[in-house]
Amino acid sequence: MSRETPTLSRLLAEERPADARVAWRSAYSGSEREVSWAEFRGQVASLERVLSALPRGRIALYTADAYELAIGLFAIWHAGRIAVCPPNGQPGTLEALSDLVIASVSDGPGAVPGRPHIAPDVPGAVASTRALERPLSPDAVVVELFTSGTTGRGKAIPKTLAHLELEVQNLEQALGARVGDAPVIGSASHQHLYGMLFRVLWPLAAGRPFHGRAFLHAEEILTRARGLGRCALASVPAHLKRVAESEGFVPLAQRCGVVFSSGGPLSPDIAEQWERAAGHAPVEIFGSTETGGVAWRQQGSERAGAAWTPFPAVRVAMDAADERLRVHSPWASLGDEGTGFAMGDRVRLHPDGRFETLGRADRVLKIGEKRLSLPDMEERLLEHAWVDAVALLPLEQKGEMRVAAAVVLAEPGREALATRGRRALRLALADSLAREWDRVLLPRVWRFVAALPEDPQGKVTLRSLRGLFPEAGAEALRE
Repeated sequence: MSRETPTLSRLLAEERPADARVAWRSAYSGSEREVSWAEFRGQVASLERVLSALPRGRIALYTADAYELAIGLFAIWHAGRIAVCPPNGQPGTLEALSDLVIASVSDGPGAVPGRPHIAPDVPGAVASTRALERPLSPDAVVVELFTSGTTGRGKAIPKTLAHLELEVQNLEQALGARVGDAPVIGSASHQHLYGMLFRVLWPLAAGRPFHGRAFLHAEEILTRARGLGRCALASVPAHLKRVAESEGFVPLAQRCGVVFSSGGPLSPDIAEQWERAAGHAPVEIFGSTETGGVAWRQQGSERAGAAWTPFPAVRVAMDAADERLRVHSPWASLGDEGTGFAMGDRVRLHPDGRFETLGRADRVLKIGEKRLSLPDMEERLLEHAWVDAVALLPLEQKGEMRVAAAVVLAEPGREALATRGRRALRLALADSLAREWDRVLLPRVWRFVAALPEDPQGKVTLRSLRGLFPEAGAEALRE
């Protein structure tokens, strides 16, 4: 049953029925099983005992199963440590954590090289749960989440327990009635803030069972939803689009009492498809790792192009100089009460306090629920011996955002092009990026040119680059 003021700081000290259902866990076995409140507390206590015996320091946490993440988070927090949650399990990403953490907790591949690896499910006897009865400090930094950021290279964003707890309470206040007692299933990554909140922390705090497994195909979700009755789905725009194109879409949509979407704007057409099938459009969440949730909206046949409504405790403003959205929020990690946090989105404010987004003011893209800094990827490509100069730009393909690359080859690159061919060159450059970025973020279209095109002022602009990709069309190459 949902509660009015869910807490995280005292969560494991709460008196809940020992057999209360917490989650469905999949892990390695492939088959799911229910986990009770008593079992969850016991598993957290066992892992906490192991982690408390380690030297002080940060602990990396990367899991395939969202329930395993829940065990890891609360065990790390009750052990007085900070969880460092990488955005993916790519080898380069994990290697970069070696100097930041003293150990890693993972339910499979995802160990940090050179550091002890611990599974969330500690074998053997269950430890005493007495340590879990002590409340956690709301002011303590408990997790670091990685983002490409709106400026500069990717960085770790710290979150205190108060940030997470206040946002969970805000979600319950603003949207809890829409969810009711429905179990939560999802496809959004729990290693990112949105998925961590909507698939793990909010359900846990509000007493709603959740699925640890991420459901990526409509047939999987439908099969699971049939056994649940009404459910809540936490997803991302690209996934909702694929589901809407599948054969089982309509019966699945009818079983979703509420659908959440974040990580980028949802196409109005897809929103309307969900509304026709389910009777309601998805609830979109606007925000960032730095700010947490800022606002929500529902598009649909009666609300095409609907503006965003800030959450009750959030105040927004617009910078006059560049039209960027500036956010004041009690759960924002960065920015102070005087100036707030300047996001990378240009906006138009409405007199009633709502706002419309007008595109990015920086060079950060949203692809799926993942955020990509084009300057970061350009910098990495420039480190390759084959590359002398590079420019990346957004490319829309079949309604989905992708990346295009214009590359000036150095002498070794020109030799590789002559001996290996264009396809091998593209694959090799893409593989060099795959150590740090998910494949979905890698450039889909490559052009090898003698020089980057310049405008009359000698600047490489998006307008000057567009001519290298004529097959994409003007509408596909975005500002």
